[in-house]
Amino acid sequence: MTGTTPIYVHPDGHEITVGQGLITACTAEGIALSMPIGPDGLAALGAALLEHATTAAQDESERAGAALGTDLVRELSALLGRPQAETFRAVREALRALVKLEHGDSAAGGFAGAIVNVLELGIANLPQFDEGGES
Repeated sequence: MTGTTPIYVHPDGHEITVGQGLITACTAEGIALSMPIGPDGLAALGAALLEHATTAAQDESERAGAALGTDLVRELSALLGRPQAETFRAVREALRALVKLEHGDSAAGGFAGAIVNVLELGIANLPQFDEGGES
């Protein structure tokens, strides 16, 4: 296609081009679908694609944060009865990995979702002491 600019080329040969007032998607086999699009339509499409990409990346970060939280809970369960320094080390390493993830708010939300209920249960089951110092 002359007068067109490829804006996306898939490794398998699929392609999206823009030119002559059209946006054209073409399969690797050469089947094409064209739609008229002007500058405003291109801008709106670009904004929608960026928003979708950002949302997908945030979702991925949330899943990665949740996986870190789940792994931490498993590790802490395995460390029951071990020295407290080992549990602190496990928490520190999980938090170090968490801050390296993209989209920190999403990652932290996934991490918190994985550990908050476990922490609440743990806190609720701590030994109770009265003011006299007895349990």
